[in-house]
Amino acid sequence: MNKFLGILLAGLVGLQGCSSESAKPQSDSPANKGVQTSDPLPKADSSKNEGTSETSQAVSEDYTPALWKLEYKGKTSYLFGSIHMGDASMYPLPEAVTKAFEGSDTLAVEIDLSNVNQMEMAQKIQQIAIDPENPLETVLKEDTLSEYKEYCEVTKSPCGMFSTFEPWFAAMTLEALNMQQSGYSEQYGIDMYFLKQARDTKAIAELETINFQLDMLDGMPLNIQDAFLYSVVTKEGDETDKLVDAWKTGNVEAYVENSFEDAKESGINEEDYSYFMDTLLYKRNKGMADELAKLIEQGKSVFAVVGAAHYGGDKSVNHYLEEKGFSIERVSY
Repeated sequence: MNKFLGILLAGLVGLQGCSSESAKPQSDSPANKGVQTSDPLPKADSSKNEGTSETSQAVSEDYTPALWKLEYKGKTSYLFGSIHMGDASMYPLPEAVTKAFEGSDTLAVEIDLSNVNQMEMAQKIQQIAIDPENPLETVLKEDTLSEYKEYCEVTKSPCGMFSTFEPWFAAMTLEALNMQQSGYSEQYGIDMYFLKQARDTKAIAELETINFQLDMLDGMPLNIQDAFLYSVVTKEGDETDKLVDAWKTGNVEAYVENSFEDAKESGINEEDYSYFMDTLLYKRNKGMADELAKLIEQGKSVFAVVGAAHYGGDKSVNHYLEEKGFSIERVSY
């Protein structure tokens, strides 16, 4: 189940970073109109870079997040996988990545996180995710409820706030809080990093909308929502670190491929797993590939940053772009 959750974290936008705030009342003030992005661009933690030159060189050689190149009518576009919440150890990015970004004229992201209206998102969540007639603890499976209560007690998480929320929102928010407590932040996420850099220098294109993603989550069957919450409250402490390490070394695709066995071990049947993959990845991959193709065919040089899981294997964004006739190759560092 842990990698089953990992796919969601790799493949979904940084709603984890927004959701912990979205359950709280929002005042109609300018500060709440969008995510604040005035902080300086994240820099690498110097304390993590101390050591011998051999160690630094080894770290540099191992830092090869996956990057793909696409040529079309004399212009080059790139596909780069994102981790939506990160830490300072992810910066600076490899030179091949920064040069690819600098050479583009358009940044394409799932959602422009720096321009999310927090108040409107909170109102949307209150409309779709609150179900007072079916309190959270009354809709959970027995095992999930037991693990949920234990998790809340051990971690001292503010679980009382979820009493009337649906399981998917409780899971999203608890995972965001967990990642924040583990040292990860949406401000260090790859999406936000490039959005800050592109704000005054490049066109920014959204491939999806916040409402689309919220409706997608809210539309999940209850048993899938239950499984999602169960995976959050039973997750091993180092699983997020494993996902980040897979991203740093360009191995998210292998991480995704191993997910079905983890899902089966947790009692997820093939039908539910297929629904999860089709809804949260494959259909979205096709939609994002369609939007990217439009941008590229308009003559734009695109640097696309979407969740890393969207680029892995069959039915990936890469796959659907190749079906349209584009030639894509992985960049070698």
